[in-house]
Amino acid sequence: MKHNILKDKIAKGEPAIGAAISFPSPDLVDFCGFAGFEWIFIDAEHGPIGWTECLEMCRACDSHGMSSIVRVAKLDHELIMTYLQTGVMGVAVPHINTAEQAEEVVKAARYYPEGRRGCDEGRRSSGYGMLESAAEYFARSNREILVAVWIEEVEGMNNLDEILEVPGVDAVHFGYGDLALSMGYPGQPDHPAVRESLAEGRRKVVASAKALIGEPTDAAKAKKMIEEGVLLVSTPIAAMWATLFKDYLAEVRELPR
Repeated sequence: MKHNILKDKIAKGEPAIGAAISFPSPDLVDFCGFAGFEWIFIDAEHGPIGWTECLEMCRACDSHGMSSIVRVAKLDHELIMTYLQTGVMGVAVPHINTAEQAEEVVKAARYYPEGRRGCDEGRRSSGYGMLESAAEYFARSNREILVAVWIEEVEGMNNLDEILEVPGVDAVHFGYGDLALSMGYPGQPDHPAVRESLAEGRRKVVASAKALIGEPTDAAKAKKMIEEGVLLVSTPIAAMWATLFKDYLAEVRELPR
């Protein structure tokens, strides 16, 4: 387990610019590393990324000194342990609605006494058990692993104050698309009621000891998010490229945009 630069950044209140990738592509991770991103968000919830693909993407991250966070599909102790064994430096879990669920995420990600992660020494996350004793590795992992929760429904927003009190949760993000669905505004994340709920939630996270995660699609939005207190900038590569590609093709073909 390497040192997690993201936790240093959070402690100092400094933003870290990352790339969110939902394609099972170590080459794309490598590309982002050469471009200068500081961390990679591996989306195994909305992309076909299994634990073997995650492992290869982690290796690409390591070659550039980038930190890595994986978002798993659901809150499941064994699933979280399987992905953490690949060597990722953080885990994100979607659809967290209660403090109890947030506590379960922490328990799944960290070893005793901070959690209840199973004794899985000897995997890649520990350097296959060749770098330090098991006790040293468990302690190091507990220090370095970053735990993030995704708040995506009305219930989660209603319980946000309690969720933010949970020890061991390092970062929080709001899933605006799912929140709009939960509020009864499908496909309308810009609806005034949704925007108001998100703004209040973000203010609460910034005022807490947790780091706020943001997903900008351009530099102007990224700068605005950082000004508003976002520390972990997760740039959706596919969305950004989609805009660039559409604009390029429209301009070349002189098609209406």
